[in-house]
Amino acid sequence: MDNVIRGHAARVRAADPLVAGHDELPGAGGVRFETRDAAGLASVDRIDQENLRASWSPPVVHRLQARVGGPDPEAALGGLLDRWMAGLRDPGPGQALAVSWPSRDTAPVRALAVRGFAPISVAAVRRLGEREVSAPAVRRATPDDAEAVVRMYERLVAYDAQFGWVAVRDSTPARIKELVASEVLPLEWCWIAEAGSRPVGCVIVQPPGRSRWIGKDVRDAPVAYLGVMYVEPAWRGRGVGPALVDVAHRHAAAQGVVSMMLHHALPNPLSTPFWARRGYRPLTTQWVLHLR
Repeated sequence: MDNVIRGHAARVRAADPLVAGHDELPGAGGVRFETRDAAGLASVDRIDQENLRASWSPPVVHRLQARVGGPDPEAALGGLLDRWMAGLRDPGPGQALAVSWPSRDTAPVRALAVRGFAPISVAAVRRLGEREVSAPAVRRATPDDAEAVVRMYERLVAYDAQFGWVAVRDSTPARIKELVASEVLPLEWCWIAEAGSRPVGCVIVQPPGRSRWIGKDVRDAPVAYLGVMYVEPAWRGRGVGPALVDVAHRHAAAQGVVSMMLHHALPNPLSTPFWARRGYRPLTTQWVLHLR
């Protein structure tokens, strides 16, 4: 399984260089096992009910440390999870199953979502002393930008599909192309961020007249809906997203908008902190159970 662990470590390092401890499968007292392109260490954490830790956790937690490689990390993790859960001995009421995963290594996580796992807590980090980077120029999109907007829209759907709710259908590319041509560019507010002459991000906002479907959920109106915000991976963390959103906010406010709404996926490691920093806070939360 050395190849699996090396592949796992390389993928995690590429997704987030700050994550440590994934070059091996550490731990003692657990049960090691392997499946196709995956290796796991299963353990059980039993907490003394007189200990303060019992206030912060279920009394019995079945834990899995996982390393997955190969060409399909989602399938590899899925096989490992199935093997682990099938081998659990009499998990009872009040017990829990837990898998800790590097937040930005999103390729495998749909395997968790479709098996009923929901994100409950996160270990967060902030690097101090980093300099802000000047953002690229932002301008209003024109019909000539249709191809670039479609491309980024498709990449956004593909990225969010990793978290188990959004899906890329056979019809998705055609429907996005139609939507951008018939509604987004002529009827909505759309801006492009450029580096040189190359588009590196976009934001799309439905004005109040097109946002009534969700505006009814907010007492402070008029309401606009920010439906799409995407930044190319190489430009993330370089001020592109904030620049796009700031332009959209200023324009919406100038048009009399009082409240801006959006949806974002809670398991998405980029969306949750980004939108919190932009001043967005939860209004309603959708809870789902995946049926298998």
